[in-house]
Amino acid sequence: MGTGQEETRDEDLMAQIAKGDEEAFRQLIERHQDRVYGTVAKMLGGTGPDVEELAQEIFLRVWRAASRYEVKAKFTTWLMTITRNLVFTFFDSAGKKREKLHETLETEEDFMGGQGGSLKRTAADELSGKELAEAVEKACAELPRTQRMVVHLRQYEGMEFEEIAKVMGMSLTAVKALMFRARENLREKLSGYFGASN
Repeated sequence: MGTGQEETRDEDLMAQIAKGDEEAFRQLIERHQDRVYGTVAKMLGGTGPDVEELAQEIFLRVWRAASRYEVKAKFTTWLMTITRNLVFTFFDSAGKKREKLHETLETEEDFMGGQGGSLKRTAADELSGKELAEAVEKACAELPRTQRMVVHLRQYEGMEFEEIAKVMGMSLTAVKALMFRARENLREKLSGYFGASN
């Protein structure tokens, strides 16, 4: 099913890469490096050699798998599945202490928005706003990695739940349940900043 067209479709680039075309590989990297690097950085909690290495390893996997690549889903779904696998493997080998996700205040608003209570950016709120941003970061860092990955794919990559289910290797219901639990966890951890005014 031919959907939207870019200069050269990802699938066509993969066919060229399977034949050893390095220029096609370079194009593919340029097109998707921000997505891959951004996901790895979010999951690992910032930039650094681990992020660089992991992003490179992901594209190396793409190169090696090109001859076996089959168009069963969107290319980005396949790419993010590789990314998820390597990030989770990294966590398993590096230990839970490395798991940290930097979140922004806007993300917290995304989750809390719907619960009533919009954040006003007044001078009086400035200090507590800073504290809240730190609390959000800490709360997100404490989310289980599967919840964190689902949150990232949904909030930052803008993926539909159906796509996320494929990336995660889960049912649609399981993915939605993970997102629900992530929101509940964040709401619980951040309850001190909402409702009762200290």
